[in-house]
Amino acid sequence: MRSKLLLSVTILLQIILISGFAMLGDMVSRGLQLPLPGNIIGLILLYLALKSRLLKVDYVERGGRLLLLVMPLFFVPALSGIMDYTVFMRQSGLQVLVILIISSLLTLTGSAFLVDRLARRKEGIDVRE
Repeated sequence: MRSKLLLSVTILLQIILISGFAMLGDMVSRGLQLPLPGNIIGLILLYLALKSRLLKVDYVERGGRLLLLVMPLFFVPALSGIMDYTVFMRQSGLQVLVILIISSLLTLTGSAFLVDRLARRKEGIDVRE
């Protein structure tokens, strides 16, 4: 029982830490009037803190995993909101679908290319071979 409570508190604190980086990024974005969303700046700051070892991965790993598990729930309202635009979807639905497919394929291809390059660099393989 005690270990479950400790795990729950740990996860809650990790989510608060991740949220703190998002809020810090929002303050930076507003303060410097950057055209980049604050949550993106917060993720960059979190990445830099992890990369520079100011923050250990263990401090955010479990909270991050939980957030990834519940992420699909954040998309349900957006998908249900599409029902308000049935006329638009009838007129332009095919175009929207084609754009979604192309952008998804570009994102997947770009991500795969980037991961491959980073993995090769980590292994010490020259990517120009």
